[in-house]
Amino acid sequence: MKGRRQFFKFILGLITTIITLKYYKLVNAMKTLPYHHLSDGTFRNLPGSPKREKYKRSGNFFRFFYKGIIKREMFDKKEIPDYIPKKHSIDEKTALLKFANNTDKISITWLGHAAFLIKLGDQHILTDPYLSKTAGPFGIGPNRFMPPGISVSNLPKINCILISHNHYDHLDTKTLLKLKNKKNISVICPLKLSKTIYNLGYKNVTELDWYEIKKILDFEITALPAYHWSRRLGQKYNSTLWNGYLIKYLQKKICFSGDTAFGSMFSEIGNKYGPFDLTMIPIGAYEPRAMMQASHCTPEEAVQITLMLKSKEIVGMHWGTIRLSAEDTWDPPKKFINAAKKYGYNEDNIWKMAIGETRSLI
Repeated sequence: MKGRRQFFKFILGLITTIITLKYYKLVNAMKTLPYHHLSDGTFRNLPGSPKREKYKRSGNFFRFFYKGIIKREMFDKKEIPDYIPKKHSIDEKTALLKFANNTDKISITWLGHAAFLIKLGDQHILTDPYLSKTAGPFGIGPNRFMPPGISVSNLPKINCILISHNHYDHLDTKTLLKLKNKKNISVICPLKLSKTIYNLGYKNVTELDWYEIKKILDFEITALPAYHWSRRLGQKYNSTLWNGYLIKYLQKKICFSGDTAFGSMFSEIGNKYGPFDLTMIPIGAYEPRAMMQASHCTPEEAVQITLMLKSKEIVGMHWGTIRLSAEDTWDPPKKFINAAKKYGYNEDNIWKMAIGETRSLI
């Protein structure tokens, strides 16, 4: 009986010791981890990030998902706006011709949504190349109502791809599978996202944490923080990071913000890395605010962000390609331009690009 008691005391002591060691290990790990890294391996936004309204979160989501996607696209057939301005896009043949004839060192071509083709000398970068029809798994999800400015098969040789996060309208596996010469393309992605990219046949994939730098050929990429989140079918919430990017080439600095909400953090980025010569900033998918305020800035907030970044020129993205939210399709650029003019940008510094349009950064 006495031996049994001693045995149980030993086991209890052993369990207590293990729990204590794990507790102190966890505490020490939390002390050494950056703020946006959590001890369970997931990530969070920096302090000051906006929050969703919690008390109606699930109701808002399912109401929006049904009315905004299922009902609108499957029953009301409203995935295509009632009208599309003629100047919103140029035909692909013209887009290819203007791209080919541009001889400036740096040019930007908008492919639609958050996808840009950036030419730096004889090198080419693709940002968030969502060029497929549907943004969702298994062909289920909202469909784009505008074709890409340049189709995958007509793209020039790509040297680098920047992926901001894992949402389906930014990480488009169908497009990534179709790109040629995968083994020679450098892919930059957020932490814990490289496995997905490797599985698509890419060989040169680099994960960057916020503020980490990667030098590629003649340009340099720095990962920047954003206020957002990540999730994909079968993956844990916030199990992969979300990035914006600074692209440095010659004496120019270009900011590709990725998806982001509004917050004070951008002043710190502007003070550390600014001024930027051009900022690509999201201006769409911001309604209803109760649900979207933690994920996407409004057009007016987008202008505030560019001011914090000390950006000389600005271009709105993440609009006019696919309907993801409740605002009118054509409101974002109007509000963006009006706000930009109000805060001191002139028309030459505000790029309202057509899909397929190429502009030079001089």
